Amino acid sequence: MQLGEIPQIVYRWEAYCFIYCVLNRQIASRDQVVRHRCHNRLCINPGHLELGSAADNKHDDWAHWAYGTDPDFL
Repeated sequence: MQLGEIPQIVYRWEAYCFIYCVLNRQIASRDQVVRHRCHNRLCINPGHLELGSAADNKHDDWAHWAYGTDPDFL
């Protein structure tokens, strides 16, 4: 960076986070994440997205590994 330049802060926001926040008019706080109930990271179906904590997200992962995907989200 040269003298007089203003640094830019770049924040990457995934499409599913954007879609959830726009459609639900909610912004995830720093301690919240947008979770995929279908466990497909490419999915942007608003019905499959849910706001929760990182611990909730990890619990979902464990349940998915143990029992598979909930048929309601297929």
